[in-house]
Amino acid sequence: MNKSSIDNIFIYWVYFISLIFIVSYALESLGFLSSIFQEDISYLSSLITFILIFYLFQCGYYLYKLRDAVFFIETKTHYDDSNPFIIILSEFQIANNILKDKPKASLHEEFKLKLYEFVDNGFFISDLLLKLGIIGTVIGFIIMLSSLSAIDEMNLSKMNNLLLSMSAGMKVALYTTLTGLIGSILLSIQYNFFESKINIFINQVINIDNYEKKK
Repeated sequence: MNKSSIDNIFIYWVYFISLIFIVSYALESLGFLSSIFQEDISYLSSLITFILIFYLFQCGYYLYKLRDAVFFIETKTHYDDSNPFIIILSEFQIANNILKDKPKASLHEEFKLKLYEFVDNGFFISDLLLKLGIIGTVIGFIIMLSSLSAIDEMNLSKMNNLLLSMSAGMKVALYTTLTGLIGSILLSIQYNFFESKINIFINQVINIDNYEKKK
């Protein structure tokens, strides 16, 4: 793998985030994003957005460290004690040297499981955002139905308040569902990319280990 291919591990994430910010800026210029946060009285849309932003940048951090780890395998010229992937690699190499009687397949499986924890957490959060959106839908319909129970007799004034309450409930239902779906989709795309790069890292390490075993 050449240097440009290694750099692309992180650069593609930068492109992805840039595209998200460009689209977000365009939507905000139309007043769409502001209306979501202002009119969602459940505040679930704000919570979903906060979680989404946090995990987008956390994945970017991991991709940056993964790029360094792949570069370390290729060149052996850079070592970062705080890099979680190099730490896992070092633990694997130590276990490989100490536990020589343990089957290689078992050590490889343990190595994979430790790395896939990063991806599994991301997919869990992606699923969580979707469920938060569904919870917002339920809350929105509860708001709509509770406004109906407050009407004891029909008149124009109460009808107007009823329509306003129903409208607020419908906005909560739709906005939280939309935010949850978009957040879940964006995280799923990002962590699928992250998983593919982790697989590259795993294959490189295992191939090197198998090669050294044959020597």
